[in-house]
This record gives sequence, structure tokens and C-alpha cells, in this order.
Amino acid sequence: MSVSRLFQIGPTPTLIVRNVSGNLSVSGWDRPEVQVRTRGEAEDLRIEENIEALTIFCEEDLWLRVPVQSMLTIEKAEANVSINLLLGSLRIGSVEGNVSLHSVSAVEIDHIEGNLTARLVAGDLHVHVVEGSVQIGKAAGDVQLDKIEGNLGLEEIGGDIQARVEGSARVRTPLAPGQQCIVQAEGNILCEVPRDVGAVFSLKAEGTIRVTDLGENHKVVAGEIVFEREPAQARLTLMAEGNIHLRGVQLRPIDEKEFVSTIEEELTLRAAELTQQISEQIEAQVHELARQLDSRLAQLNVDETLSVSIQERIQAAMRRAEERLTEALRRMEQRTQERESRRRKGGWPSSPTPAAPSASSRPKSSPVTEEERMMILRMVEQGKLSVEQAEQLLAALSSGKQG
Repeated sequence: MSVSRLFQIGPTPTLIVRNVSGNLSVSGWDRPEVQVRTRGEAEDLRIEENIEALTIFCEEDLWLRVPVQSMLTIEKAEANVSINLLLGSLRIGSVEGNVSLHSVSAVEIDHIEGNLTARLVAGDLHVHVVEGSVQIGKAAGDVQLDKIEGNLGLEEIGGDIQARVEGSARVRTPLAPGQQCIVQAEGNILCEVPRDVGAVFSLKAEGTIRVTDLGENHKVVAGEIVFEREPAQARLTLMAEGNIHLRGVQLRPIDEKEFVSTIEEELTLRAAELTQQISEQIEAQVHELARQLDSRLAQLNVDETLSVSIQERIQAAMRRAEERLTEALRRMEQRTQERESRRRKGGWPSSPTPAAPSASSRPKSSPVTEEERMMILRMVEQGKLSVEQAEQLLAALSSGKQG
């Protein structure tokens, strides 16, 4: 059995997940609604709604679809957590499994018992404790990792880096002007920077220190190397109980504006792809509901006018689902063409961060009439519709009737 609920909540809601006993999956979408779904029983899901926030408790696995600009707090999850396309603030307390982040903004995490992977982080990322390993790719803001008990991998970080690692670390950074990078590891450190970058370098290790492809030979004195390459606009500090290898690679230094624009471009493309996927799912659900309704209305003794009204509204919902899918495909194709054009021209104009549409830009939905609601409840009582199907039908009716 599964339970599904839909809340009209606006484009920038505050959401609190107090506790999830299973896995938690959160995906952003371009609708001012929150969809809550679990495979458990109705009593496994508790939701509290007030003017300040929507608060959720779940004793099973939980799936959420939320407006992309939502402000989300996850206090406790007893298994894995996956967040995809959330551009509001994200705060995570305690997670007993792994955490996966993709296309997110500012993030703060207290404690992860498993591993952390993050890609496309548009804001700052601050993590207090991770008992496993950490992999982070493409972050525009600062990255602060207070305690990583496993290994660390960092790639393309635009802001400052500060990390303490009990394992080994591999860091690939552009060392943009003004950037400061400090990594401490109990194991080994491999760090790759652009060959022609200008920075102040400070390396200290209990094992061996190697510097390759960064100009002249650098002498190790008492387990430490300090040198400077002009123009010294960034600073790199590496400290390891094992070995350190600092290597120059073919990695073009990039400025902050260009770096952020590449992240925004990928976020926009990701938003278009997710919108397409969700629109296809909505369209399939509405078509299936309409098909079931055609056969089941005929089995009930209902007023013909009411039956026609419901079917007309379902058809309107189907048309709206098809329009959303068409628009998502159009936006995705447009973004792809823009990306190819920029590649050919070699330019990187700034792209707007995808945002949820304002509530005023959407047509208002009329509520389901009491007569329609009672008829649907009767279908549930007679076993002709499940509770989940009834909720989907009510949502489709509301979206299909415009004021």
C-alpha cells in the first residue's frame, strides 16, 4: 500500500522533516505544491500544517516533491537521503546512512554516519562530521569540512576550502584569485592546480613532499616547502601525516563570474530535464485516472450533469499536463541550443538561476464541489477507487477547473 498527499503551499515554503525511519528522497519541481508519498500505511505518515511550516514525520521510506525555492530542514533520517534540485536553503541534522546532493544551493549538515556526495552546489557547503568518505564536484561557494573520518575528493571549488580529513585527500582546484585552500589529512594528499597559476604555497608533511610541473625545483627543509608564484593572488596550505604531491596540470584558471555562470547553466539544464520527467509522470497519471473514471462512472448511479462536469474537468487537467510537458521540452531544447551557441562562440554569458514561478503567474483553481467530493468518497467506500487514486483525482479536478 502507498499513501500520497498534495499540499498547495506557495513557491517558497518552509518544510521540516522531523524524522524519517527509512530512506528520504527530495526532488524540486516548478509547481507551488508539495507532494508527499510513502509506501507505508496511513498511520505511518503524520503531517502538521500551519502558517509557518509544513512538518512531516514518517515511519517508512518517504518521497517528496517540493518547489525548487523551498527552505528545507531535515532533523533526522535513519537511512539514506537524496536531494535533487533544491535552490532554497538546506539544513540536515543527523543521517544514519549516505547523503547525495545534486543541484542545491546553501547547505549545512551536522552529522552523517555514511558517505557524502555532492555535485553542483550553488552556495556555501558546511559539514560538521562525516564518518565515511566525501566527494564534492563543482561548488561555487565556500566548502568547510570540519571532520571527515574517511577519504576526501574535491574538484572545481570556486570559494575557499577548509577541510580536516582522517583519511587521504585528493583535491583539484582552480585556485581562483582571492581563493584560500587549507587541507589537513592524516593520510596522503594529492593536489592538482593549473600549471601557470599564481599563488602562495605552503606544504608540510611527515612523509615525502613532491612538487611537479610547477616551474623550478623546490627544496624541502625539515619536512616543509614554502614558495610563491607571481601574481600571488591565492593561497594553498597542505598538511599531511603521510605524503604530499602537488602537481601542475592543464587546468585553466577561471574567474568567479565565469565559474558561477557554468554552474548556473548546468542547474538550468538540470531543472529542464527534471521538469520534463515530472510532466511526463503527471500526464501518465492523469490519463490513467481518466481511463478508470470513464469505466467506473458508468457503474454508479450519479447525476448525468455531474458526470459530464467531472469528465470535462479531467480532460482540462489532461490538456494542462500536455501543455506542461510541451513547455518543458521547449525550454530544454532552447537551453541546449544556447549552450551549443556559447561553446561555438567561446563566451559565457550569465544564465539566470531557475526559480519557481510566482503564484500570481498561475491560473487559480476552483475547489472541488461537495457533491463531487461525496461521489468520489462513495467510490472509495465501494472499493472502486483506492485512497491514493481518490487523492490524485481530487488534485486533477482542482487543476482542471480554472477561475
